[in-house]
Amino acid sequence: MAGKRQKKVSRTAFVTIGATAGFRSLLEEVVSKTFLETLQSLNFTDLVVQCGPDVDYFNAITPQDALESFGLTITAFSYASDLTEFFLQASRGKTEKDSRECGVIISHAGSGSIIGALEFDSKLIAVPNPELMDNHQLEIAEEMQSQGFLVHGSLGSVAEAVKAIDGVTLRKWPPGPSPGSAYQEGGLWEAINELMPR
Repeated sequence: MAGKRQKKVSRTAFVTIGATAGFRSLLEEVVSKTFLETLQSLNFTDLVVQCGPDVDYFNAITPQDALESFGLTITAFSYASDLTEFFLQASRGKTEKDSRECGVIISHAGSGSIIGALEFDSKLIAVPNPELMDNHQLEIAEEMQSQGFLVHGSLGSVAEAVKAIDGVTLRKWPPGPSPGSAYQEGGLWEAINELMPR
């Protein structure tokens, strides 16, 4: 069709380690040859990484030939007060200029980051940071995986988690009422909705 421009199709892996605590072991893994080859094999076009306090370290370890060798554009930043645009970039969507395939969000397993990521049409891998004291992140990742909302990733096998999540159907967030609960039709949930001002 002469005169029609073909829309660019992109697929993004967005990695967020949080704003305050470093997570160098995850940063190192997402620029490893194995990880980048995995993204390439799954037709990812972009890797966007929120590095927290380690953005200079990440830039120093990032392969300079990522576009030529793996077909990936790698972008890094330290912090953003709102990650919505990055979550959207890793989500399915269309604009007049381009189309986005469902990507993946790889996050440290902090509850705020997990809940924020689950609001988007993407797939989530939560990787607990073992360097934190009183590591509640492991418990959160395990529980959220058991409920079917995400894949619990582990350091040393994040590439495998990306391959696995590509074929997994995850539950949508927020979860609806459980079958048979008091929140079913005619139950407490409906009563509350009826009483709330609109």
